[in-house]
Amino acid sequence: MFECTGPVPEAMQNLPRRIVTEWLPGSGYEYASAPDIERFFEGDQNAADYRSEVWLPIVRK
Repeated sequence: MFECTGPVPEAMQNLPRRIVTEWLPGSGYEYASAPDIERFFEGDQNAADYRSEVWLPIVRK
């Protein structure tokens, strides 16, 4: 689970891309063949401090 902060959809589109290109290569994990999950909370989705989550399927290499 990765926390995302920022307006939707920009923040939610940028976070998975950063996870795959920046975090995943040196993590010891790889992207798994399963669905991504996005979790949205109540609040102003256009606000700079809006909080959401993305859950990406990963497995140990």
